[in-house]
Parts: sequence; C-alpha cells; structure tokens
Amino acid sequence: MSSISSLRHYTTDPEALFTLSDEALLKLIHDDFEDELHRLKSAYSVGGRGEVEISSKSPSSILYGKNYDEVNRTLVGVLTLKWIHNGEYDTLVANQADALKLSRETFQWIHDFYAHSISNPDELYALITSIVVNDVGKDKQLASDYQKKTGEDIASLNHDMILLKAVEAGLLSCLDQLSEEYRGDIIRGMELGAEFNFGQLAQAENAPACLSSLEKIKGHARSFRLRFQEQLLDIAGAAGHLDWTCAKKLTQSNFDAFHTVYDAGIGIIEGGLSLREGYDMVLARRLNLLHEKGFRLLDLNVEDDRALARLLCMSSVADLTTAELYSRVWSSLDDNVRESLRKYLNIDGSVSKPAVQVTYIPALITQAVDINGPSTTEDKERALRSALHYLCRVISAPDKPDGPVSVIERNVFSTLKDVVQSPKFREDPTILETAPIPESLVAKMELDGQ
Repeated sequence: MSSISSLRHYTTDPEALFTLSDEALLKLIHDDFEDELHRLKSAYSVGGRGEVEISSKSPSSILYGKNYDEVNRTLVGVLTLKWIHNGEYDTLVANQADALKLSRETFQWIHDFYAHSISNPDELYALITSIVVNDVGKDKQLASDYQKKTGEDIASLNHDMILLKAVEAGLLSCLDQLSEEYRGDIIRGMELGAEFNFGQLAQAENAPACLSSLEKIKGHARSFRLRFQEQLLDIAGAAGHLDWTCAKKLTQSNFDAFHTVYDAGIGIIEGGLSLREGYDMVLARRLNLLHEKGFRLLDLNVEDDRALARLLCMSSVADLTTAELYSRVWSSLDDNVRESLRKYLNIDGSVSKPAVQVTYIPALITQAVDINGPSTTEDKERALRSALHYLCRVISAPDKPDGPVSVIERNVFSTLKDVVQSPKFREDPTILETAPIPESLVAKMELDGQ
C-alpha cells in the first residue's frame, strides 16, 4: 500500500487514525506531506522563550532528529485534532495558565463541532492538508521557486498571498491529491486568507476593510467552516515550538476571540452585518469578557475607548490586572502620542484614507510586556509605554505603496524580534522607541468595481 493510500485509508476510519501513537500518526503525515514539511523546516519563526521544561521529543525531533519551530507548530495542530477527536481534554489544556484555561464546556463544543462538520473522509483529508500547508508561505524558497517558474517577484507579499500564488502556479503538489470539490474549498479559503486572517481579526490586528474578502465567498459556507477549523488548530499549535505536549494557546479567551470571528464572518457572509459591525463584534466581546471580571465598560462609539479596546484585543488581554495595566499606561501617554494612536487605530481603511496594519505587533507587544515574567509592575508599564511609542511611529508613518491601496502592511517581525528578546531591552525598554520603521507593503488593494 502506498503512503498516499495509507493516509487515505485511515481517513475512512477516524477512530483508527486517531488511536495511532503520536509517532505513527506523525510519520503518516510526513509520508504524504514530505515536501511541505521540508519547506516548513526553513520557514521563519517568531521564536520566544519556553515556560516549562519539556522532556518528551518534539514532533520535528521524532521525524528529523532536530527541532524546527514551524514544523512543531504545524504538527501540534494535527495532534490537537487527535486530542479533540479522542476527548483528551486534560492533554489539550496541560500547562495552560489556570486563569486562561479552556473550559470543559468549550472543549465539548469544539469536539461536537468537528465531529458534526467533518462528514466524510475527503473532508478530513482536506482539513489535514489545510493544516499542513497553512504556513508554507513562510519559506523564502517558495517565493524564489515561484519567481523561477513565472518570472514574477512576490517576495515582498505576505506569506498567505505567497502560498496562494504558489498553489495557483502548481508548486504544491499535495493539493492534487484532493477531490476537485475540496480542492476548491481549500483554495477559496486561501484566497480569503490572502487578504483576511482569522488570527489578525481575532486580536484586532487588521482593519475593517480586510473583512470585505468575506463578501466574496457568499454561498460557500463550507469553505469558510473548513478555514475556521484549520485556523483554530493553527492557534492551538501557535506555541508548539515551545511546548508540544498541549495546545498551549487554545485558551478560553483565544477560543472566544476565534469563535467571535466565526460568528462575525458568518454574519457578513449571510449579509446581516456590515464590515464595521462584524469588526466591532470582536472588540465588544473582548470588552464584555473583561467587564465581567471587573474592568470598566468601554464605549466603542468613543474613539479613545475604541483605540484602547483595540490594544486590549491585540494583546489578548483576558484578566483584570493586565487590563488595568494597559489602561494606566494608555492614560499616561503623552497627549500627542495618544492622539495619534487614537486617530490611526480608528481608521477602517479606504483608498482615500488607508488603514495601517502593523503585522506581528501583538506578539511583540506581548513579549515586551512579558506579563507572566519576573519583572515588576513598573517595569512592565515602562516596556508597554515604549512599545506603544514605537507603534505610534509605525502606524503614523506617511509613506504608502503606489496604487489604490486601502490597507497598508508594515511587518515589524524582523525589526523588533531581536530587540524585545535582548537583555538590553529589559534594562532599557526605550531602545525600542528608536527602532527602524519597516517598509510599507500592500495588505489590501481596491480593484475597479470594488
């Protein structure tokens, strides 16, 4: 039996597939997706520091004898699907902070949602394929291979767009193993992901204009559902390079945010919500969660409150102590910094007034503040204040790409990663305030007739 038919065989019997040992399951995945996993070995990673000592072998160590961050992140997503199917709640939430832990009731909802949604072997195989290929666009070689084949340089595009273009050029052969029906579903999900990212909306990193992509897939609810399932598993594996024994980031607050994105997306796809209403649903649910824990209720119709709400959402703030820390720092900002942030964080995005999406700023603000780290409250406030000063410079920079651009992307990953993880930053966080501003890229362009 060939490796392809072997995984195909197991998808006809999910019980057999998900009772395999982790090692056997991972080797099945490797046999079908060797090329894609090889690309993930070279993909860039956000890095970070692990909070617990892990004695077991990581997924990439099982397959390759070495740690590869993006391979681990991706394969923890596959393992999470196994834990969900098998009802392994304790495994999934192990090492999650008690205050953030996914509830048993929510775990049961997720279990039932996947069980009812995955109706046949083709859909299960399509979901696994979608998990594996999701971050392949982070491999710089993929853009190079695309240029060799087409002559077009796409290296400056976001990794979701690079993935889509690579698929359209036939550079990911694994999609050829799908039926035409499900291949179409996944490609529609990729087309959506090239302009609309679940995680970016879940943490209000993008702008309302980015939600217009949802209007393009009306009539394809299954495509959207598959994309949601894959993205939920993506967040489950987001810390898989640091801790592969559990779904560290599939916490209650993160699930609530992603579930809200699903509800907002369905609302827009079915025509009941405007783009701003869908976006504000995400902010409102985060605020309601914090209000239930004692934080003051912010008014999204007040620009100052709405800007702070975006910052709270960007950093996935889910507890009262952290919310109050952010509120104190926000109130203490210089008037001109606060006014500028208030202005630019409230732009929806249009050709006449483009919004700026500061990609990776949520992860890097969170690392800068390091809320669970050993530093004092005053140190955390200083770090956050410097991060917001830098965000102000990036989001208000005047340059923009040519053309009818409605959303500008400035990716701070390469600029800030080494800064916020350096011992010097801990000593003097103000070094962040003078860090370079990344170049402006196109996140969303309005075509004629849109």
